[in-house]
Amino acid sequence: MNQQAGSVNHQETVISAEDEISLTDLFRNLWRQRGLIVGMVFLLVAAVVALQFAKGTLASAERVDYPIALTFAKGKELTYPNGSVFSPNDLTASLVLNRVIRSQQLDTTALKLAEALSVAYSNSLLQQAEDKLSATLTGNKTPDDVKQAASDALKQLRAEGQRFITISLSLEESGLSAEQGTQLITALVDEWAAVSIEQGLLNIDIARPVTPFVVQPNNNLIDTYDAAASFIRSLSRAVDGVSEQPGAESLIVGGKSLSDIRREIEVLEGTDVGPLREFAYSNSSSLASVDPAIQVRLFARQRLLKLEQERLVKLIASYDAALEQLTSFKGAEQNNSVNNVQGTLQLDQSVIDSLLQMGTRLGAVENRNKVFERRSEAIEELLTLEKEMAILMGVTTNVYGDLNPTEILKSALPMIEQRLTAIQKDVNTFFDAYRDVSLQSGAQLYAAQAAPVVRGGLLVSVASLVKYAVLAAVLGLMLGVIIALVRAAMLNSKNS
Repeated sequence: MNQQAGSVNHQETVISAEDEISLTDLFRNLWRQRGLIVGMVFLLVAAVVALQFAKGTLASAERVDYPIALTFAKGKELTYPNGSVFSPNDLTASLVLNRVIRSQQLDTTALKLAEALSVAYSNSLLQQAEDKLSATLTGNKTPDDVKQAASDALKQLRAEGQRFITISLSLEESGLSAEQGTQLITALVDEWAAVSIEQGLLNIDIARPVTPFVVQPNNNLIDTYDAAASFIRSLSRAVDGVSEQPGAESLIVGGKSLSDIRREIEVLEGTDVGPLREFAYSNSSSLASVDPAIQVRLFARQRLLKLEQERLVKLIASYDAALEQLTSFKGAEQNNSVNNVQGTLQLDQSVIDSLLQMGTRLGAVENRNKVFERRSEAIEELLTLEKEMAILMGVTTNVYGDLNPTEILKSALPMIEQRLTAIQKDVNTFFDAYRDVSLQSGAQLYAAQAAPVVRGGLLVSVASLVKYAVLAAVLGLMLGVIIALVRAAMLNSKNS
């Protein structure tokens, strides 16, 4: 029994040793067939590279597309920063095309190049969403509320899509190669941006006086001080407008900031222009003795201000009546709404009441807020008007003693003219400096969504070609190893 058991164990050990795979023999077999493996790698790499080049040569390029985003568009309307309306035809204007032809040294005309170019609002991502929403709208089984939501979303998407444009160049009509077309379409967008900057389209849309204040010798003193007050108000509005631009408050130009310029305006208006203008109106009777036209103008202006005062008083009264009506009829509106809805909807009464109360309350609050805001604006306008009327009325007593108003007012004009001119120059210098800093810090008209793309032909990049070649090499290596192992196993079976 012991001898039989030992014999069986010996046979199992021999069979187990024969079934084991020797890694040394495996690598030795692969090394002997390395030519087969390397040949398979080179074969697949050559086939993939040849296929890529074959695809590139069989197709001919038709056009070049350059998608860009308009970065200057901030509102619903496409307008340049200075307020001018943007048009896709701006990119194909004759001035832009002639500059492109000169820079690229092309043997063509602006008219021929314009025929080969086209500019359209488009965006690939938004287009896919628009297609899905359009399919939803055309579906017969789509509920009405879903259609309404899809319609609103589609309108919003189309409005957003106007901020993206694609410039296309037909290579056949232009007679250019794909490489030349790519260079031309890039130069076209750059030239359009340069022309827009030169024409001042990137200037901020804020009104400001561009000419200095000059005292007109033929004007009477009251008109002159009115002109000075109007000039200083325009300067103040310009400073307030530019202060709302990003980064303007921290900008220093000529040793001054916007706060310094604003303080100079307030000091000049509060200590010189404002008081002396009031002094001129207070002594209107004395000034009218020298220039009778002053009295006529004062009477006409007072009459106009009186009519405007009456209009504002009636407007405020109408706002008060509207506010009172919105408050008093709130309960009646709720009852009428409930009666109308009960006839059409079969819902629980508590649900109807809660929904209508919420909607009515929100609507009433919104309307009251709008009316109240308009009433507040009218009151502010009325207060300013009454202040102006008080200045025009002047004083009835001789509170200034024996002072000569004509000499006082005339002596102050040169100083006021000088200071207003200096502030006007500072404001315009600040505007120009802010525009230059904005352009240098990256403010631009467009941002490229992608590099120019050649359509109708296959242009394989080096990176793509390398990627395909590496994948083919890995695949060839795996196939070579498998074939080598199968071949070695077949040879071993024949030998055994």
